[in-house]
Amino acid sequence: MVVAGIDVSKALLDVSVADGPVHRFENSDPGLRRLLQHMARAGATQAVCEATGGYERLLVSRLRAAGIPVQVAHPLRVRAFARACGYEAKTDALDARVLARYGQVFPASDTGPSESEEEREELQQLLRRHRQLVDQRVQERNRLDKGIRPAVGRSTRRHLAWLDKEIARLDREYQALLQGSVALRAQATLYRSVPGVGSLTAAMLVAFLPELGQRDSKALTALVGLAPWSRDSGHKRGQRSIRGGRAAVRHALYMAALSVIRQEGIHQHFYQGLRQRGKTGKVALVAVMRKLLLHLNAVARRGTPWLPQEEWQSEPSRA
Repeated sequence: MVVAGIDVSKALLDVSVADGPVHRFENSDPGLRRLLQHMARAGATQAVCEATGGYERLLVSRLRAAGIPVQVAHPLRVRAFARACGYEAKTDALDARVLARYGQVFPASDTGPSESEEEREELQQLLRRHRQLVDQRVQERNRLDKGIRPAVGRSTRRHLAWLDKEIARLDREYQALLQGSVALRAQATLYRSVPGVGSLTAAMLVAFLPELGQRDSKALTALVGLAPWSRDSGHKRGQRSIRGGRAAVRHALYMAALSVIRQEGIHQHFYQGLRQRGKTGKVALVAVMRKLLLHLNAVARRGTPWLPQEEWQSEPSRA
């Protein structure tokens, strides 16, 4: 296994094959062609880069098209690895060499793009934009409550009217994308069969959690960021808390849990039972989120809708 570490920026790509000399290429189609030629000459069989908010997408698609497995690593994990190796400095060239070492120590399988990957990526971008505009709408509505001047209020209301229309447009667009894809539509339909999961939550799960049905419950809760982390040392037993994971999925499950605990059923009884045992509202709600995730994972694994009798057969929570 010969790993190429590639540090990605908006305009440039720094690559080190097997922790060797660093070469620089443009982050563009011509630059990527030269990068692939360089990797072929160096005998690279795998590649590692960091998630950079989108600048890595063209690189990843070109590497996969060339048949080179690529791991998109979490930046915080790579930085922790660099410090563990004694690298406190941070430069593009050094990052490329660190990534090459990271790929050797933590190899990850890359199954390559599925037939629905491009549709999934488009769905992700639509939903990110949807969330951005919803957040802006909340901010604008809050401004109206702060005694702003009339002219500013009129501007805010005009912006709110535009936001309402644009959010409605995005709703139609992501739903049309889901309906137009056989694979994505089937997944969304399965997820909507679980209590509390509406169309937006189902779309978020389809877009941002393709691992549903492919991981066991412990791995999945850790992936989403719902696994309680221990903070123990010696005789001290610290408070468990959740962190990390995929914030978009966690937010979607949070909204689903808020909905389902207000409805008569096992989830409401489960939540109330935890509260009666002295659990805080936040802890009980996170437990409901985990329970929903386990239901969704079971539904996705077997490929059939959720059944009411499964309410009483779910795994016990560790809340």
